[in-house]
Amino acid sequence: MFPESKITVSVRQRNGKKCKTYVYGWGEEYDLPKICSYFKKTYSCNGAVMTDDEYGLVIELSGDKRFNVYNFLLSEEICTKENITIKGV
Repeated sequence: MFPESKITVSVRQRNGKKCKTYVYGWGEEYDLPKICSYFKKTYSCNGAVMTDDEYGLVIELSGDKRFNVYNFLLSEEICTKENITIKGV
């Protein structure tokens, strides 16, 4: 059974063609530094786990990785399609 976490994947334009992907809404049971490390190795990008006042713990990735993250969330059964929101560009 899936945990009831609603995860949001957001892409924001930086300057020119550059953009960043933000993933937030994680539950307390996830090891975010380990997940971020997996994203960095698998998708060949930079990333970090940040703390935001509004969203809590956020994974920040360089580049447009929203569909890679979406497929990861579904394949690892972290949440269902209904509980993933994709925002951005």
